[in-house]
Amino acid sequence: MKIKFEDRQAGNLLVYFAGWGTPISAVSHLAIPENYDLLICYDYRDLFLDFDFSRYQKIRVVAWSMGVWVAERVLQGIPLESATAVNGTGLPCDDQAGIPFSIFKGTLDNLNETTKVKFERRICGDKANLAFYHSLPMREFQEIQQELTALFYAIESDRRTDLILWTNAIIGLKDKIFSPENQQRYWCTRCKINEIEGEHYLFSRLTHWVQLWN
Repeated sequence: MKIKFEDRQAGNLLVYFAGWGTPISAVSHLAIPENYDLLICYDYRDLFLDFDFSRYQKIRVVAWSMGVWVAERVLQGIPLESATAVNGTGLPCDDQAGIPFSIFKGTLDNLNETTKVKFERRICGDKANLAFYHSLPMREFQEIQQELTALFYAIESDRRTDLILWTNAIIGLKDKIFSPENQQRYWCTRCKINEIEGEHYLFSRLTHWVQLWN
């Protein structure tokens, strides 16, 4: 796992778990709340995170897509003020609660530069959102291919859920990756759900991190 840490010498911490293959700049436009440091976690070819959480009074988590599954494994036992799942579930490869197995495996088996672009179109939905997403620095194709391979086999071998306590789930009603129906099915008995008119990549609609946990 890779991290980017914005140390503002604050007393609280916001931890963001990115989606698979996505650039960390996908959330760089969001205003960081006062008295918060920001830790961005991405590139899940391994799930090792070496970070000292003990200095913080409050820790808030925002996890997007595959980052929801990763966050549960990394943050077990760490007290959290809040944890928000954005367009993801604790069962990311699942016919009823995540991405159907055949689609997930097909994405992995057929991944190339062309299908990656098609996937990004599905993430963004409309041209304006896609233009915003493509204005961001992209990650290397080989890196994200290796990341998806590692995630697929890790997820298939570890289907534990509820390893941390989620306080809020945000569901984009136009999400074409994790269907809103599957997300609803997963979260309806677990935490508060906030439905918004957004695609899988919905951060372009927001301006502040605080919007993700209020």
